[in-house]
Amino acid sequence: MAANSWMPVSAECVNKCNLTKGDGIGSGRYDCSMISCAWKAPRALTGFLASTAHPPQCSSLSLLPNRRSNRLKSGSEKIFDVGDFSSTEASDFTLFHRLFHSSTHHKISQICCSLSPSDNFVEVSPETLWEDLRPAISYLSPKELGLVQNALKLAFKAHDGQKRRSGEPFIIHPVEVARILGEIELDWESIAAGLLHDTVEDTDFVTFERIEEEFGATVRHIVEGETKVSKLGKLKCKNENDSVRDVQADDLRQMFLAMTEEVRIIIVKLADRLHNMRTLSHMPPHKQSSISKETLQVFAPLAKLLGMYQIKSELENLSFMYTNAEDYAKIKRRVADLYKEHEKELLEVNRILKIKIEDCQFLDLMTLKTEVRSVCKEPYSIYKAVLKSKGSINEFNQIAQLRIIIKPKQCNRAGPLCSPQQICYHVLGLVHEIWTPIPRAMEDYIATPKPNGYQSLHTTVIPFLYESMFQLEVQIRTEEMNLIAERGIAAHYSGRVFATGLVSRVMPTGRGPGKTVCLNNANIALRIGWLNAIREWQEEFVGNMSSREFVETITRDLLGSRIFVFTPRGEIKNLPSGATVVDYAYMIHTEIGNKMVAAKVNGNLVSPAHELANAEVVEIVTYNALSSKSMFQRHKQWLQHAKTRSARHKIMKVGHVYINCAL
Repeated sequence: MAANSWMPVSAECVNKCNLTKGDGIGSGRYDCSMISCAWKAPRALTGFLASTAHPPQCSSLSLLPNRRSNRLKSGSEKIFDVGDFSSTEASDFTLFHRLFHSSTHHKISQICCSLSPSDNFVEVSPETLWEDLRPAISYLSPKELGLVQNALKLAFKAHDGQKRRSGEPFIIHPVEVARILGEIELDWESIAAGLLHDTVEDTDFVTFERIEEEFGATVRHIVEGETKVSKLGKLKCKNENDSVRDVQADDLRQMFLAMTEEVRIIIVKLADRLHNMRTLSHMPPHKQSSISKETLQVFAPLAKLLGMYQIKSELENLSFMYTNAEDYAKIKRRVADLYKEHEKELLEVNRILKIKIEDCQFLDLMTLKTEVRSVCKEPYSIYKAVLKSKGSINEFNQIAQLRIIIKPKQCNRAGPLCSPQQICYHVLGLVHEIWTPIPRAMEDYIATPKPNGYQSLHTTVIPFLYESMFQLEVQIRTEEMNLIAERGIAAHYSGRVFATGLVSRVMPTGRGPGKTVCLNNANIALRIGWLNAIREWQEEFVGNMSSREFVETITRDLLGSRIFVFTPRGEIKNLPSGATVVDYAYMIHTEIGNKMVAAKVNGNLVSPAHELANAEVVEIVTYNALSSKSMFQRHKQWLQHAKTRSARHKIMKVGHVYINCAL
């Protein structure tokens, strides 16, 4: 099939095209040909399977003798393969190159090679689509499966005859969105909403009232939120006075506000964006670039804030592939070279660690199994690390991680044998017994979890101190911590039964499986304080802040890099990197900022310009007094020290109030 005139350079040239010059980030060109480049290769598949990445069904491969195999499993997982939503792919290190050259290439080729629209798609029907979707949602009850199947039938009728840019039937898109939601095991309402999310907006066949009548108020609410977000931009594009950026800002503002009312709206939106990114190859280059940049700026950070690292990683990697294909390709090749170089060391550290765990009587008593996974860092995270270090791709060596996942034994009537946290710390001690830890490289996210709920122990060690300076990051967590790490807030809306996990399913009588009991939005908001911040900003700044300013406030103040500080009571607060004590005061509460007269950090008085660092203890000194000229002057000075947009707007609002009162 002939290539389009706007076809971009391949991101899969990592193994096939010749690097003509340059080694560092941002340099170098690739010589692509019809034979060597996956972008220009003939289309291998037709139909919806050609544009959909399905994870292969692999089983864990044991690296060592089958001793106490019921308690300890070992394998490796490659989570950098774009197009593979199930970011964990078990494999043996000795099979890395075979997997890299086969499954990875095959999946990216599915995304990258299907560039030209084609009419040669397989016929689809509600029955064939259901057979394809059902395995991904088999955890649902028979009643819930029936409701999801009804939603699929309704979506099929609504989208009958519609095509995507690729030429495939439009119904494939909502089915793949539902599959993504099923892969993170969301409840049936979210999956039904994923199937129906475009029906009201794009057709006249379905109404919100019909959705509520057939599937309930929750499904309607999620679909309505999705429709409001997607429809706003299309309506405003008709107004020639609105710039494209203003329209996009209004669209994003509505999405942020809808998210504060129902978190599942943004979860469905993330699944929608993920499938659009997987099939972005059918768009022209300028669309690929703008959509990928928006994904990196908004949707990937949102997934991170929600703790949904699986989706966040794939969004970042796909966006990176489209926005910077050359550096993406060089990183993939560097990863392959490093694995080949350190293959023996990686096999040896797996062997040593497994023996240590097997010989530990404490773990044998307290755990059902301990799994060791070998993980590769993501291409985009490697890219950011290289940029931060201002070095070269060829100078970056730390790409491997060991992830130890523990399944503790259940509690008995007398109480737990040992807390899961204690077991994690014990395993950390075992790791430090056999390998030298790098000073100040240990991070304890169990004692101080991230705001999105992430918990784990991180340490970096030098396994072969005298033979080489090969560094290895080791992460230690329980199965439940790992579930939160991969799925984040979505784990609280799971449709699966967990014996001791996050959700439970009970009948009204208390017997047997039934309705999923989830955290309500009030409880979730307590865990995710930034949802409250978005709602408060909307209420406080309505009429005083344009949509563009509102979106920039969120993207800079909430979606950028963060730091963590403590209140005097030991509570954890997170702020944007570079925030000052003035920003901290206004983040706690507007009145705290307005009444602040001084600030202490680690017990010492500091200036308003003091830039906060991780783990500092911050105390704000306030004074209750009527507004005065001195307070107004003080706030004018603080304005230059406030780095967050939200704090600046609050200070300016105080100034306007004082001026109006003085007049």
